[in-house]
Amino acid sequence: MYADHGKESHHQRAIESLAEESQVPVNEVAQLYEDARAKLEVGARIRSFVGIFAIRNVRKALRQRSRGNPKAT
Repeated sequence: MYADHGKESHHQRAIESLAEESQVPVNEVAQLYEDARAKLEVGARIRSFVGIFAIRNVRKALRQRSRGNPKAT
């Protein structure tokens, strides 16, 4: 359980950092993260890295959004 808490705080810090760098509200970035994580977990046999890939996908979506690409989400 302690290890899970550490992962959660790591991902929370990453979400906050993404929100700050993209100037998007934390709650919006957190929702993007949860959506990305849910999509990735559907077919995942090994879930250890799902959060990392979700953060990567959110970062990519936020970059696309800032460039005016409507397919960012």
